[in-house]
Amino acid sequence: MKIDGLAASSSPSAYATAINNRLSVPSYIDIDVDMVGDENGGTAYISVTAEQAPASGTIKVWTVILEDYETATSAWGGYNGQEMMWIPVANPVNGTVLNFTGSYPQTIQVSGNYTLNPAAHPYDDLNVATYVQYTTGTREVLNASFVELNDTGSGIYDEGTFPVVTSSVLNAWPNPTTGAFAVSSLMPDGTTGTVEIFDIAGRSIEHFSAGAVQSMNIEETGVYFIRLTTSSGEVIRKQVAVVR
Repeated sequence: MKIDGLAASSSPSAYATAINNRLSVPSYIDIDVDMVGDENGGTAYISVTAEQAPASGTIKVWTVILEDYETATSAWGGYNGQEMMWIPVANPVNGTVLNFTGSYPQTIQVSGNYTLNPAAHPYDDLNVATYVQYTTGTREVLNASFVELNDTGSGIYDEGTFPVVTSSVLNAWPNPTTGAFAVSSLMPDGTTGTVEIFDIAGRSIEHFSAGAVQSMNIEETGVYFIRLTTSSGEVIRKQVAVVR
């Protein structure tokens, strides 16, 4: 594997130089990360936006769940026995190809499931790293995101605890958006629902069954209202802004 032209066997100082060089170059790729699940696993929803047409070459996205301060095994070569800042424990999105075709800005959404072992990997020690990279040529990394796992998602977590979902959740990302966005909903077991999107004048422009991720693309700028209505009588509302 190579990152910005460096092989995995490169020294930490070489990586540090490559990282500093990359940080000095403005990025035209934006990444938004949304994790939905519990301590046993869930689904990663990733939105990648290209603000302009990328250069030719195959572009892929990876999302990795990492654990803090784990001891490396022999699989890590010269790092064996050393305490590592992060060790990967799950790969929800593992090299999904991003086919940007325009017009720009353009957003592509991808998702992937993951499982966790809470006994081996405490939730409070987990982070989420996502990066977008050319897989040909210099292996240039176009952008990356690093956040704590409990700082992502749709709000079903509460300070590291994982209660049974007793109320529904509605989310939209990225927000604001240039037109392309995704709507996700989560409901308690046995509950069904409908998601409907309205414009500022109150006109319904889209509706679909709740409980899955729905990709949307709205061309006209403005504020739009998303409403989730469930079979249990819950009504949840969100707003999304479309800007240019």
